[in-house]
Amino acid sequence: MNRELSALALRQWLYQWRQWGRELRRYGNRPRFLLPWLWLKLSYLLDSPYAVCRRYQRRIKAENLYVYGETPLTSLELIAEKSAVTASDHVFELGAGSGFTSLWLQGVIGCRVTAIEQIPLFCWRLHRTIRRMKMSTIDVRCADYCQSSLVGASVIYLYGSNLDDSLITLLAGHLATLPLGVRVITVSYPLQPYLEQPAFVLTDQFAVPFAWGEAEVFIQVRSDGAIT
Repeated sequence: MNRELSALALRQWLYQWRQWGRELRRYGNRPRFLLPWLWLKLSYLLDSPYAVCRRYQRRIKAENLYVYGETPLTSLELIAEKSAVTASDHVFELGAGSGFTSLWLQGVIGCRVTAIEQIPLFCWRLHRTIRRMKMSTIDVRCADYCQSSLVGASVIYLYGSNLDDSLITLLAGHLATLPLGVRVITVSYPLQPYLEQPAFVLTDQFAVPFAWGEAEVFIQVRSDGAIT
C-alpha cells in the first residue's frame, strides 16, 4: 500500500510540474493573473494544497484523507468557453480550495469571483494574496457552501467529484433556490437526478482532462419548477 501511495504521489508531483509549465506558457503574458499566481504558488512551495487538505481532514477525523483536487487551468479555459463565462459574470466557486481557479477567473476572464471554502488555511492564503495584489473583485468566504448565501451569482462552479450522494442531494436542493437563468457547472454529475422536482435544464455535457483522467462536465441552467 505504501509503495502504491508513493507511486501515486510521484505521478501527481510530475503532473503538477508539467501543468505549471503549460499554465506559464499559456497565461504568462497576463500580468494581472501571473503575479498573483506566482505569489500564491510560492506559499505552497513547501506545503502543498494536498498536504493542507490532508491535515484538515485528519483534524476533523474524516474517513477519507485524500479528497483534494484542482481544476487544471487549461481545462478551466475550455469549461469557461463552453459555458460562455464573460467579464460581466459573477462566478461563485464552491469548494475553492487553494484558490488558483478564482485567480484565473478574475485575472484572465476579468469576472467578479466569490470563493467559498471551508478550510481556513486555504482561505487565509488566498485572502493574503488578493490583499497584497489589491484584487478587489475576489471575495473569500470561509464557510460551508451548502449553507452560504448565493445571492448575486450568475454562474456557479463546483468541482466536487468525490462528494457522496447525500451531500450532492443537499447541495442540489440549495442550488435549486437560485434565480432563474443562473448557470451551474458541475464536474462528474448533473444535479437534476438528485431532485424530485424539475429545477435545472442540462444545456451541455463534455469531457475535459484532470490530473486523474478525463471527467464529464455538465452545464445546467436554473429553469422553471423552482423548489420553494
